[in-house]
Amino acid sequence: MEYVDEIRSLGNQLSFRGNIEVPSEVDKIVIAGMGGSGIAGMIFKDCYTKKPVTLVNSYNIPDFVDSSTLFVAISYSGNTEETLEATRKARKRGARIRAITTGGKLAEIVENAVIIPDGYQPRSAVGFLTVPLLRGFGLVDDSEIEITKKLLSGYDVSVDPYRKFADEMYSKQKIPVIFGTPGFGSVAYRWKTQFNENAKVLAYATSFPELNHNDTMALEGTYRKEEFYFFVLTHPLLEKEISNRIKITSDLCKIEITRVEGEGATQFSNLFTLIHKGDYISYYLAEKRGVDPRNVEIIEKLKRGLKGSV
Repeated sequence: MEYVDEIRSLGNQLSFRGNIEVPSEVDKIVIAGMGGSGIAGMIFKDCYTKKPVTLVNSYNIPDFVDSSTLFVAISYSGNTEETLEATRKARKRGARIRAITTGGKLAEIVENAVIIPDGYQPRSAVGFLTVPLLRGFGLVDDSEIEITKKLLSGYDVSVDPYRKFADEMYSKQKIPVIFGTPGFGSVAYRWKTQFNENAKVLAYATSFPELNHNDTMALEGTYRKEEFYFFVLTHPLLEKEISNRIKITSDLCKIEITRVEGEGATQFSNLFTLIHKGDYISYYLAEKRGVDPRNVEIIEKLKRGLKGSV
């Protein structure tokens, strides 16, 4: 499968029927995941507010994990060492363990694992990794998924806007800076990591309104502002207060901020339409730079180095 085909598969991924089984007696949620697998937990945390959600992206787990904790381990390969270690520690604490994976060691140690299709880059399987969480907690229904799929299919046949963004960034060697908005910080981070892994460029992500309490000073006075390409991820549900902040920040700091807008009437549709647009932009920037978006060999070398086999 070509990498662009993995991007195009997002709509079909959203139709995945699996979902995690959520115990009724838990009072807090911990989600463990790294890299392309970990983004699923970030998206979930943006969507779910009924109970405390803590994300784990290391070997260790919070002290509060106990028998009233739902612990969800997410690892596409099923062999991510940080996630496996965190899962073992959660089991010792008596947490209720669930998992989303293609298999590997994680599927062996977690009985209630949701098994998703393999053959993708982990970061390309964002739909498979996220939907079981959202379905399990009743945060999305079939009608929302069908509407979102229709929107995504339109982007797949009209890619010129994403090529244009990539061409502009490449021709002027711009560094992408992505501003999120409330409930969409996960998408800004997703864009950042897609630029990192697909196009092999550094990128920066932060979100309104928090950035107005720190980053604004740098936006006004940093070195060589002309070397950055500023995006802000907006959507039809955006609060007026945040929209005002974007305009005032742009005017005061004398920077041009390019708006990329999600589509649809729900957070779900806007999240995934924005994710899809960012995936395409990073892909076409990789194409312009002549780099393979699938190549993560240096990360694999690092993993081998950690095991003493470089």
